Amino acid sequence: MSRPPAPIQIPILEKSKHWLVINKPSGVSVHNDPPDVRTLLKKQLTPGTYQDIHPVHRLDKETSGLLLVGLDAETAANLSGQFQEHKVEKTYYALLRGELPVSTDWQEWNTPISDKAEGRKNPQGLLKDRVEARTLYKVLEANKYFSFVEVRLITGRQHQIRKHSVLIRHAIVGDTRYGEPKYNERMANIYQTKRMFLHAARMTVMINGYKHSFEAPLPPEFKEALKG
Repeated sequence: MSRPPAPIQIPILEKSKHWLVINKPSGVSVHNDPPDVRTLLKKQLTPGTYQDIHPVHRLDKETSGLLLVGLDAETAANLSGQFQEHKVEKTYYALLRGELPVSTDWQEWNTPISDKAEGRKNPQGLLKDRVEARTLYKVLEANKYFSFVEVRLITGRQHQIRKHSVLIRHAIVGDTRYGEPKYNERMANIYQTKRMFLHAARMTVMINGYKHSFEAPLPPEFKEALKG
């Protein structure tokens, strides 16, 4: 008889009485899709040590990395407000299909896009739905197969990095919504993972008047792909 799969453990990077920061695995939803972050943390955390579990910002199911969680309604509302007002510094790493010129200076993608999930045929969305979207990026490494980029969001539209990268014909490796299916299938077979190669790596946010900076290490799948 085969054993049941081991329960997913959410890595907790830092924790206080009122909030915690996790390194969300790729493939785990934030909420409303069990086993999601809220469901898993309720099993992990000691009962009575928190009022509730409130993820305070978006992070796609397919994306790994930093997620800030409020443990009471007041803290969650304060932190969520900072994200809505774009006061939080967020840095991502992504592996894009194909070769881009390596750059030491920040460059910008600023094509207007919708603020909702779209599809491969029209990543920008309908013209009437498009709003300002600004993404800063540096190409840290590149070869004829991949470009490894550091990304900072100025605005925070839904799927912003995913849309901007596919609009320049360099989709994120493993992006099944916007990328090319046969290519993603080939990469999944080569690297033995179906994950999307987008990772929320660093975050700086004000909590109770103090600046806090957090970092989630680069997943091993990225390092393996970058070996070539």
